Parts: sequence; structure tokens; C-alpha cells
Amino acid sequence: MPGNQQTLSTTLRQEQQLSARQLQSLELLNLPALELEERLTQELAANPLLEAEVQSEPVELPAQPEAPEKEDESTLDERAVENEEWADELPMPPGTGEAGFTNEENDFMLNSLSDAPTLQEQLFSELATCDATPEVRRLAEEIIGSIDDTGYFRSTPADLAMSENAELADAEAALKLVQSFDPPGVGCRDLAECLKLQLERTGELTPLYREILDHHLEEIARNHLPQLARTLRISLEELNRCLARLRRLNPYPGSALAPEHADFVMPEVSIVRGADGEYEVAPRRNGMPRLFLAERYLKLLETPDLPAADKAYLRDKLQQARELMRALDLRQSTIVRIAGVIVATQRDFLDNGVAALKPLTMKQAGEMLELHETTVSRAVANKYVETPQGIFPFKFFFTAGFTGEDGTSVSNRAVMEKIKELIDKENPAKPLSDEQLAQMLKAGGLAVARRTVAKYREGMNIPSSSLRRKHM
Repeated sequence: MPGNQQTLSTTLRQEQQLSARQLQSLELLNLPALELEERLTQELAANPLLEAEVQSEPVELPAQPEAPEKEDESTLDERAVENEEWADELPMPPGTGEAGFTNEENDFMLNSLSDAPTLQEQLFSELATCDATPEVRRLAEEIIGSIDDTGYFRSTPADLAMSENAELADAEAALKLVQSFDPPGVGCRDLAECLKLQLERTGELTPLYREILDHHLEEIARNHLPQLARTLRISLEELNRCLARLRRLNPYPGSALAPEHADFVMPEVSIVRGADGEYEVAPRRNGMPRLFLAERYLKLLETPDLPAADKAYLRDKLQQARELMRALDLRQSTIVRIAGVIVATQRDFLDNGVAALKPLTMKQAGEMLELHETTVSRAVANKYVETPQGIFPFKFFFTAGFTGEDGTSVSNRAVMEKIKELIDKENPAKPLSDEQLAQMLKAGGLAVARRTVAKYREGMNIPSSSLRRKHM
């Protein structure tokens, strides 16, 4: 009996292990376009058997190609391209820079880098022109170094004085000095101080604004405006005018100069309408280099007097290059096939938009493609598809749904879109409650529970009806 258990355990352990080729395929499948680009740059630099050529136009492939079959050496050798100039580094096509990108593309990326000063740099430059004592200047430098990208100083003069072995009066003077710099509101310690500094700069900090900001921000957040107006002994109309002015202020004064981290979206494929009116999938290379085997080293392997160690090294690199190319082919094939499922199941969405989106799960897509659900999940992670309705994450299309009273399936994203549409059209003075929204959806043929409406509303960052109410 113990021997049988050991055999079973060994068998399970062996079945769960993945080959290096399978692990590489899964890794590349999971990478989004930008990370894949970086990975290929590393592979090109490390493997002399790999050569890159940029393809500027998208490759036209069938909408749902089969996974590539295993290729023999002769097929792969035919992919190699000739290049008469060779060096110790990987040879590149004429007019290209790193990773196979053209010099013009490299220039564009370099020229796109912003050389605008950071928030701290601007504050230090303002400090350099100020008339202050050496001690106040030193403390001001510490404050500027502690200000975050939003423009807030997340400490106190007392803490600063203690940590820097300074007088409290000097720390307070240093903070006041920094708070006089641009942008208005910088150096604030909380939202109330941020807004007061901005109003003070324009001469608008009246006793009413000071009272509101010092004592009543929580009531504003809860939308208790009629009660607040009575407390302040002003009309609701005057209170709304005050709040309108406050909303025009910047709660994050450092944001204008904070470093921006733009999200670059590179769709993996495009879904386009063909001349016959049918939709098809077109892969996009996004400037990604096409890989080839280097002809020079393939010929070098055939040299009889090549030292054994060199031959072993080149054969190892050749095997790595072939496996990388196979993994890339499989990655693109899988993504294109999944996009083909979207074409097959989401025609109404492609024609009419999000409201017509149908339910689709990754398990269903996997069954259609004879792939495991986890493979589909890896393939769509952090990847985008361009459609006639705009660019969407692949995961946008995988969602559960509801069945209407007429038997029509509707995705939960479509339900969310309907909820948003109803809220956009509501009377701001009498916003719709979650129960009312549920009743309106039911009248339209969708039996959605009130708690589900609340969950979807919160998922769209839409406040409750009490917070959406506009007090006139």
C-alpha cells in the first residue's frame, strides 16, 4: 500500500511539471504588448542567432488561424535573411535603432520625453529668490523635500522643529514661506487649508468661507445642504454659490507639475468591417520587430573545423531562438483566435455599442477554442482590442449577464450602461433610488435586484441618491 501511494504521488508530480518551452509560451502569452517589446529587446541583445526586422504594416491573417504546427529546421532556415555587414553586436536592418525600431521612431520617443521642471524643482527655484534667514531657508528646504506630488506637506511644524533641532517659530515661518509659493495651495496640510490658501491668494477668504472650510466640510460631503444653510443663517442659493466657487479650486495643487505617468495602450488586434460587411480580425504589430534566424551563424554551424565548444554554444542559442519564435507565433495565434470569438458572439455590440453586449465567460470562450479557461485568462490579461466602438480591454467582453423576460441575454456591463443612462436622465432635485432603478429595469424586461443595482452603481463610482440630490 505505501508503495502504491508513492507511485501515485510521483505520477501526479510528473504530470504537473511543465517543460521549459511550455513555461516560456505561458510567460509570453501573459505579457502585454509593451512588456513583450522589452522582452524581445533583451532576447535580441542576448542571442546572436536572432535577427530583427521591423514590419510597419499589420499582417493579414485569417480571423481564427489554427495554432502553428511544429516546424522543422529547413522551414525555419528559410526565414533567415541575408545581411552582408556583420559585427560583434546583433546586426540590424539599415536605418534602424535598438530593438529594430527606425531612427525616426527612436527620435520621436526621445523627443516625447518632457523636460518640464518637477514640483520640487520649481519650489526650490522660488526659494532661491526669497529673502529669508539661513535657518528658515534650511527648514524650507526640508519642507519642500517632504511635499508629495499632490502638493501636500504631510507633517507639522512641531514635528519638523523636533526632527531638525530647530525653534518652532522658525519652522512655522518656513512653512508659511513655502505656502506663499506657486502653485497656490502648495504646502497645505489638509483639504481645508489647501482651499483657504487659494482663496487667501485671491483675496476671497471671507469669514463665511473660513467657517465653511474649518467646520462644515463633512456636512457638505454628506450633502446636508439645507441643514447647513440654516446653521450658517444664509439662503440655500447663497450656499450653492459658495460651493460652486470652492469646486473651481484645485484640491491637489501639485498635480499640475507632478510627473505624469501616461498609460500607453497598444491594441494587440483590430476588429474591422470588411468589404462584404462582415467583421474580421487583423493583428497589429505596433512596430514590434519580426524575428529571423541569422544566416551567418547558421552557415557557421556547418563549418567542419568549428571548435566543439563554439558549436555547442551556437546550437543552444539556435534552439532558444526557435523556441522563442514558436512561442511568439502561438501567442499571436491565441490572441487572434480569442478576438475571433468576440467577432462571433458580439455582432450586436460591434454594430450598436455597449448596451448590446452579450454575456460571455472565459470558460465558454475556452470551450469554443478548445483551450483551458486559464489559458484564455492569461491571453487576455492587460491586453486591448480595437473595435468600431473604440478600444477596449479584452476582459471587458468577458462578463456574466441576465436573461430578459423575452429570453434575450444581456451582459451585466449592458445593465450597468442602462443604469447609468437612467441616472443621467433623472431629475437632479429628485434622484432615483436604487429601488426605483430596479423597478425601471424590470419594466424594461430586466429583473435586477435592488442590491445588484447598488453594487453596479457603486462599481461605476456613482454616489447614492441622497448624495446626488441637487438642493435648489
